[in-house]
Amino acid sequence: MTIKPLIEQLAGYNRWANTRFVERLQTEPEALLDRPVASSFPTLRDTLLHIRDAENAWMHRLEGIAPVPWPAEQDRDIATLLTYSAKLEDLLRKADEAWLLSTAAYHDLRGNRHEQVRWQMVLHCFNHGTQHRGQVITMMRTLGLDSIPANDLIVFQRSHPSI
Repeated sequence: MTIKPLIEQLAGYNRWANTRFVERLQTEPEALLDRPVASSFPTLRDTLLHIRDAENAWMHRLEGIAPVPWPAEQDRDIATLLTYSAKLEDLLRKADEAWLLSTAAYHDLRGNRHEQVRWQMVLHCFNHGTQHRGQVITMMRTLGLDSIPANDLIVFQRSHPSI
């Protein structure tokens, strides 16, 4: 098996999971998105925008574009996350196996230089988003929200059997 189908599936899963949370939280009052909750980031909005900013940063690193803008943009609408998830998915669908297996040099936000295989960078990016979506679930429960979207990979796989 090649790595490309796995990367494509994870890219689709990432966009799908982010979309589920954005669409669910867009039904809540804006003030709720900015209500402080103890977590890695102080609010639901800040957590979702952190995912956005990180996806943008990893896209830049994968493509060898520097410097990485942080934040990705000034707009604080949670829906902006979906633009970056779609761009990342598009980049990875266009990538070939050789590119995914090649090494990229990049600098982290502190300016430290690193070299890493691209598929490893991609897996980190998706794992990072999964971690923060888990925090969003806890934050939503803390705020008393219901209708929390299922976002397990297996749910995605079952609902997209052709992928």
